[in-house]
Amino acid sequence: MMTMDVDACIVDTNVLVYSTASGNPWHQQARQWLAALQSKGHRLCVTTQILREYLVVLTRGSVFGKSFSVDQVLAHIQTLLPSLTVFDEPLASADLLRTLVQRYQVRGKNIHDANIVAVMLTHGVRRLATYNQADFQRFNEIVLEAAPVKDPGNAT
Repeated sequence: MMTMDVDACIVDTNVLVYSTASGNPWHQQARQWLAALQSKGHRLCVTTQILREYLVVLTRGSVFGKSFSVDQVLAHIQTLLPSLTVFDEPLASADLLRTLVQRYQVRGKNIHDANIVAVMLTHGVRRLATYNQADFQRFNEIVLEAAPVKDPGNAT
């Protein structure tokens, strides 16, 4: 069994999007949540999938009344990267993904969430910060950080 990294906390796409898109009602709150996690001693982490999703969400059109160019989003990522640990998707996470999908009978787009959990667990991370808590509650293997508000909607 892999040693758990108790200080690491995966930051879901929606938290990153809210912290970037200043026109949304959760912008300041998301930024404060990230700062609070760090002040509690958590190392903020993302998966390569989360970085891809961040690119997709911010470049697919208007996000909270603002459009982002590819160059703007890539610049935001460059700004974020020094404060984040990025986990790749090792081959072992594919096996764990199949196990999670079967165990929890995950279907459709929720398989993306199961993949985040599989990568987390493969890297020994159990903690996740997300505004979409309902999407991850089924996974007993992880711990959800308490979101500052109820689910404000699904940005991804």
